[in-house]
Amino acid sequence: MLALNPTVVRFGDQVWEDVTALAIDRAAERAVEHWGDLGPHAVLVDVPEQRVTIRVVRRVTRDEPADVRPGAAADFVAYTAPAGSDAARRKISAAAVAVSCRTELSERSGATRTIELVAVSSDGAQDPVTVSDAPPGAA
Repeated sequence: MLALNPTVVRFGDQVWEDVTALAIDRAAERAVEHWGDLGPHAVLVDVPEQRVTIRVVRRVTRDEPADVRPGAAADFVAYTAPAGSDAARRKISAAAVAVSCRTELSERSGATRTIELVAVSSDGAQDPVTVSDAPPGAA
């Protein structure tokens, strides 16, 4: 999932400004594969363990310390809208733990900070990321 220019992004009590992109990636942490006796191709593939990663990219526009330290845990909430209005506005939320905060410098794009979080499921079975319609004006 990719959200360009989310309108509001929060991690715990922090409000992150100048967010240019929000990406949610899903990857297998462990894949189980089984081959049969009838040919060279797998006949069963299962992914019993998954990692859901949330990446937030921000423009750094002023002096500020690192936003978040690895190991910090909090509720992540972002509001997005395809046209920047209340129409089709969505709320993305998850309990998350920060795993990295990197600042990159470039002559072309200036300074950007990329914060990586891992979403945490409440019981291990539920999807850790919730996407829902956002009520108008919610922030």
